[in-house]
Amino acid sequence: MLLLTFPVAMGIGLAMQTAVNAKLRGFIGSPYLSSGFSFLIAWLFLLILSGVTHQPLLISGAVMTHGPGWLWLGGLFGAIALTGNVVLFQKIGSLQTTVLPIMGQIIMSVVIDQFGLFHSPTNTLTLSKIIGLLLIVGGVVLSLGIFAPRDPLLKAATSKPERSSQLFYQLFAVLAGMLMAMQTAINGYLGTVLKSPLHAAFISFSIGVLCLILVNLVTRARLANLKLALQQGPRYWWIWFGGVIGALYVLCSSWLVPLIGTGQVVVLALFGQLVFSALVEHFGLFGSQVTRLSRAKIIGLIIMFMGVLIVKMLTF
Repeated sequence: MLLLTFPVAMGIGLAMQTAVNAKLRGFIGSPYLSSGFSFLIAWLFLLILSGVTHQPLLISGAVMTHGPGWLWLGGLFGAIALTGNVVLFQKIGSLQTTVLPIMGQIIMSVVIDQFGLFHSPTNTLTLSKIIGLLLIVGGVVLSLGIFAPRDPLLKAATSKPERSSQLFYQLFAVLAGMLMAMQTAINGYLGTVLKSPLHAAFISFSIGVLCLILVNLVTRARLANLKLALQQGPRYWWIWFGGVIGALYVLCSSWLVPLIGTGQVVVLALFGQLVFSALVEHFGLFGSQVTRLSRAKIIGLIIMFMGVLIVKMLTF
């Protein structure tokens, strides 16, 4: 029973990581620099852990030449999703930054299972999955208040370009979730090829770090801005731990799946992520903007979680 609390804690950690990285971005001023620094911290953490456990750091030429080209895309997809979440947190809030990627993640995971993409085991679409997907979409609609009546004054104050921008960020959030699902499948196969989940995580984060270094060089991010974050002192000590949280999530997933199964890990982690992201937004934790939870949002989150539960754990 105690083991089941770990996936919930992992989900809480994911919601916390998004808020922490968004706050770091607020001090640094660049989502690319904050994501790059977060990835670098995670990479250093995995490097130390690999050294302590005597894991290899390099990969053989045979794996490089004979492995499929998409085997190295996990780190890139992770870097895009993390950077996107940092931007999305400030644009659409904590709850939407959690809910919409989860919808994309579930939809893409069903597609991966259906067609056996990335050498994943084939798991065909069933009636239960269709019902679960419909519940997830319905839960998202309720939690975001898409069809709720709007205040005429508020609607008038929101210009058409602003509404279009909001829609763009929401669609990108769904895409980020899809990339996260693909990253999980790719890293899972990479762990099988390398015969070590820790080695696979280290390689994936290494690729992500290299991608973000290139992006920061192209965008000419100012490393001097890191001093602004350092000057915040002990009050904001937690802004440096987003990368460690992300690395722990990857490692704990690799540890727990063989013990309690993928379905339970995913469902319990998403439960923790949904609940804590709602609390972050409701109470304005980690310096986020306060947006009170409504009854419709709570009902929508419950329906969405029921849909996730059906998709991942029930078959009929």
